[in-house]
Amino acid sequence: MPLVVHSCSSAARSAPKKAKGTYAPPSPLEDLHILDLLELAGSQTKAGIALAMHQSTVCRSLQLMQHQFKLEPRQGSQVCRHGHNACLHYLRLAYREHRLMEGLLRIGTDVLHQGLLLGMAGVQRVPPRFRSAEHWAELVRHGLLDGAIVSSFCLEKLLLSGQAPQWDGLAALPLGQLALQLVATTPSTRRVLLPRKGATPLLRQAVEWHGFAVEQQPAACQEPTAWIKRARDRTLAMPICTDVLGNDWIKAHGLVPLVEQPPLIEQLWLLMPQGAVNTKVARQCLRLLRVQIAKTQSMQEPYRCPR
Repeated sequence: MPLVVHSCSSAARSAPKKAKGTYAPPSPLEDLHILDLLELAGSQTKAGIALAMHQSTVCRSLQLMQHQFKLEPRQGSQVCRHGHNACLHYLRLAYREHRLMEGLLRIGTDVLHQGLLLGMAGVQRVPPRFRSAEHWAELVRHGLLDGAIVSSFCLEKLLLSGQAPQWDGLAALPLGQLALQLVATTPSTRRVLLPRKGATPLLRQAVEWHGFAVEQQPAACQEPTAWIKRARDRTLAMPICTDVLGNDWIKAHGLVPLVEQPPLIEQLWLLMPQGAVNTKVARQCLRLLRVQIAKTQSMQEPYRCPR
């Protein structure tokens, strides 16, 4: 799926103008832009695809940033794996301010909810990945993201009705509820392919509670094609949001809903820095997301849990 990002190659850097209606980072921040997409994509190869540039360019830019900012790789870290310090932190916050000034938000989410961002003006999408709620919060807090669509299934513990997750300096803005549906090549399977447990602990808990066996998708395989291939090869079901993807998508991939559908209702929030919530672009993004989700809610009544 295409991303609203631009190449930071030497040709791009020498270009004095940008196309009308597009956004590119200012020249002093081009290498930071590459580093950010590398952190968010998970590998140099995937970052190169997202940035429409060769992997070697990503590698050179990373080495330059690590040298100039004295960054040390952080083994085992989920956030800022290629190094972090106060200087880089403030530079990222400055880059965020530039995006906001240009009416742009860099929003992240997972494969299930990426469709909510398709075609949305003022949103710079990044490669989708399943992450825990804490991981999403850290990415927003560090300035790698300006916002994230976070599901209640990503939380470690259930919240009471009406509660929202809380993190210092961040706002969790309620978007509404969506219903997930289990689909597979055969409607009778009792095995479900899910993200790693640390990313969606409450989703795994809900699926197992209803008697399904769970298999874990490798963390490196985040693309929709990888999910479909593994599910088909192993005759596994996988969760999707039908009203985001559409029935045509299900048919096109030869999938059918399971005969037995556990009620998998999730609450969604738009996680943002408190200082950005009242900007024009943030209010517009919030409104559009709420409208989209409200439309799906009217279509989901058959899947709602009985009260």
